[in-house]
Amino acid sequence: MEVREIDLTADTGFISEYISGEKVNEVFFDYSYTDDDKFNQRVDHILTRTFKRNEVADYLSSVHSSLDFEDQARIQIEKLRTSNSLVVVGGQQAGLLSGPLYTVYKAMSIILLAKQQEEKLNLPVIPIFWVAGEDHDVDEIRYVYKEKAGRWKKHLYDGELPIASASSLPLDSEELEKWVQEMFATLPETAFTKSLLGKVSVFLSESKTIVDFFRKVMNWFFGKEGLLLLDAHDPAIRKLEVDYFKRLIQEVEQVQSAQQEGARSFLKAGYGEPIKTDEKNAHLFFEINGERRRLDYHEGVFSVKGINITYTKEELIKILTSTPERFSNNVVTRPLMQEWLLPVLSFVSGPGELLYWATLKGVFAHFDVKMPPIVPRIQMTFVPPQVGKWLEEMNYDIKPFLQGKLEEIQEDWLKDVTPYPVSEVVDMVRNELVTNHYPIRQLAQKMDPTLAKLSEKNLVILNDQINFMEKKMKNFVRQSHENALSKFTETGHWLAPLNRPQERIIHPIVLMNVIGIERFRRLLSTKMSVNDKHKVVYL
Repeated sequence: MEVREIDLTADTGFISEYISGEKVNEVFFDYSYTDDDKFNQRVDHILTRTFKRNEVADYLSSVHSSLDFEDQARIQIEKLRTSNSLVVVGGQQAGLLSGPLYTVYKAMSIILLAKQQEEKLNLPVIPIFWVAGEDHDVDEIRYVYKEKAGRWKKHLYDGELPIASASSLPLDSEELEKWVQEMFATLPETAFTKSLLGKVSVFLSESKTIVDFFRKVMNWFFGKEGLLLLDAHDPAIRKLEVDYFKRLIQEVEQVQSAQQEGARSFLKAGYGEPIKTDEKNAHLFFEINGERRRLDYHEGVFSVKGINITYTKEELIKILTSTPERFSNNVVTRPLMQEWLLPVLSFVSGPGELLYWATLKGVFAHFDVKMPPIVPRIQMTFVPPQVGKWLEEMNYDIKPFLQGKLEEIQEDWLKDVTPYPVSEVVDMVRNELVTNHYPIRQLAQKMDPTLAKLSEKNLVILNDQINFMEKKMKNFVRQSHENALSKFTETGHWLAPLNRPQERIIHPIVLMNVIGIERFRRLLSTKMSVNDKHKVVYL
């Protein structure tokens, strides 16, 4: 495998300004992305605070004792117990088969950044993946894309999933096994297919919930590297967070005000609205009758959205004390919970996360803590051997393909190779038609309104006939180069599936079916930097 870096960052926009160290860093964050001393400054801040390191370590020890690679996990867990330990954290929803490739790229980023900073700072830095087990948006996690008839199509898991947190979503083993078998049936048979299917089937048989399945798959991918998996909605974690939830309830007005002010500032600066919500949103969720519901707060009273139930602060805190597992965060308070629970050296974010974090500086400031340095996760595209070979033969730069310009490149190629100037001739005829037809329309207008309308329709019909001939001639040209054009199609199919970034469509099993789990793990041993450059991996 060969890894190359290219710059795919847009020339303008918030992310571009953040990466280049523009004023957005000091306005919306506590640390500048381009400041080489940011991690040292962050260490100084963390070491002034206290954390429940041992309690979190005990929880992680209980989780990883039932997973493979327990020895590697134990090394990281013991490091976490030390009083000067630091954490690199990032997270995602618990998608089936880990979800799209960007999930594993985020985990890779966490591991690589933790290794790099541990070496530079000479302090223990532990990689933790924050599994958003509280998330109840099941429509986002119940599918992967599969290849069918040369196209990528959603492969939906049809098992019944209520509006509940992923941590408590039970799996229908029989239905999900059928889903897995159907997905694997669409993969080309390779030396790795059978063993991959066997592993996934074992994990499925051992899992009771969506999060169980996700955790086993992610540990299979990254357990050798000591990645620790923290389910944010595990009851054991919620017990550790009671005091933090209590503050969010008691100071809800300040959280609401700071969030709204941050959102207004971001919008006023011209960067849009990454979090669209109303002023009543309490930025907490509450489980009631087995369903996860949003809490609102207005005029001194909490209310459960969609249900006619209200609570005072005191009543809600009483419920929190006895059943903390019923409470969970949203995108505004989740970063705070990570900040309170873990000694966060850095947060690894996706592009969308970076935008909403930029609205939260005031929320952090209210609780007298600083936002951690935010490092964008690795963005990557893998290039299958046949695609890489074709690009080299054609002497094509890969960048335009990754930017979704396949059709433009293909049309330029067709113009160069075809001896028939179809577009030029058709455009000439179309222009001449409008000019030559004008006297007819002019005369018809003088004669009768009905004839005038008919003449306009006549022009449309004639243009339709020209369009028809243009389409037929272009189809003839395409058919003459069918084999060559299929190479363009295949390249787009892999590098920009559905004209979107590969990492958002293809899932890791597709990649592992080509290179196997061991070569996939070897990606972590390459000298890959966690930076803003796009990684292109030639298989």
